[in-house]
Amino acid sequence: MNFKFFIIPTLFFLLTICADMYAFDFERDTVSCIDRVYEKNLKSVRLHLHDWEVSYPVMELGGEVGLEFSFDQIESQPQDYFYTVMHCTYDWKPSNLMFVDYADGFDENEIRNYEESQSTYVQYTHFSLNLPNDDLELKLSGNYLLIVFVKEPAERIVCTKRFMVYENLVTVEGRVSSNVLGEYKKEFQKVDFEIVPKKYPIYNPLDELKVTLVQNYQCDEAYTNMQPSFVGNDSYTFNWEDKYLFNAGNEYRYFNFNNLELNSEYVENIEYRKPYYYIDLVPSKTKYFEPYASAEDINGGYVIKTNRRNNNNFPEIQSEYAIVRFRLQSQTMLGSASVYLYGELTNYEILPQYKMKYNMETKSYELLMFLKQGYYNYRYVVVPEGEGASMDRYFFEGSHKQTENDYLLFVYHRNPSESYDRLINYTKFNSRN
Repeated sequence: MNFKFFIIPTLFFLLTICADMYAFDFERDTVSCIDRVYEKNLKSVRLHLHDWEVSYPVMELGGEVGLEFSFDQIESQPQDYFYTVMHCTYDWKPSNLMFVDYADGFDENEIRNYEESQSTYVQYTHFSLNLPNDDLELKLSGNYLLIVFVKEPAERIVCTKRFMVYENLVTVEGRVSSNVLGEYKKEFQKVDFEIVPKKYPIYNPLDELKVTLVQNYQCDEAYTNMQPSFVGNDSYTFNWEDKYLFNAGNEYRYFNFNNLELNSEYVENIEYRKPYYYIDLVPSKTKYFEPYASAEDINGGYVIKTNRRNNNNFPEIQSEYAIVRFRLQSQTMLGSASVYLYGELTNYEILPQYKMKYNMETKSYELLMFLKQGYYNYRYVVVPEGEGASMDRYFFEGSHKQTENDYLLFVYHRNPSESYDRLINYTKFNSRN
């Protein structure tokens, strides 16, 4: 009898725990595996290596340095936020793996680390999360999607962020080259590289390997499923003359407003009009016809920092938010095309909130952005009207083969006996090295 009474409450306890673990139910196949913020009051959504803001969201499986995720909830009572991670295929679709296949711990956890802003006009709550942590450890390499959600007043996803976990199972050697042929020689770069499996078994490289190459984390123009130009017995060579070329672009534009008492470079005016600071940037001009000029950018990213009131020890909670006005001079409005702000500050996305409006009086495209104090990179891109039209990153920016760019190489392997895309190498190349 005692044994039966023990079983009933135990089963009830386990069922209660399981129900709580799987309380947030979403259709995996309907989740878009993209970087996206769905709530207007969430700002400065970041994911990078711990204590390295300008890094990419890529970590080594079992490595010493993990990822740091953070965001700010603006001017409202702190919400209870939860998160989970989902394994994805090499081309960013939900994989067929179950949570227990790729992770240890709980598949639903609360983000418990948060702090209120200090001495700022704009009140916000800063949330942060380290991956991996005591509640969640990853067992497999590959592509992942971090999903942040709330349960009340209604269950919904509030933001998603991509990240990658790699293993060093093969060797990659290569370099960035601007020695391209014909019409491409003035504006393009390419990456030549070789994959050496060492002792890692790859039986059919043309079918089993999936190779992706990305410029400056601009994933919308990545080359995926690249094919080798030569397959040897102990190496696979990728050295095409004109098959996988990247427009080199130009160095990113930049500005810095870490100091709200002084106008720094490219800041024209700073004014406090209750309840916000307003920042006017120096009007931009087209760079298409300008010669190449070297600049120390961070390839589209941004860094949060402040010198406000001589207090910069904790920029994540001491930095102020401000309304920043971008202006791009143009004597005429473009026909059948729109201009957008572009960079990490817009999640590298083309969305309505990043579309610039043409001001007939100032003869310029303008956009207001609500940004946290720091140093920002950005550029202006043109998107023609019509379905399937491709973004033009160079109409206002120009392109030069001397431009400094990062190139991120991801080598995935799908073993016939396994059901997921394993990330067996990650290598970052730079055009200056």
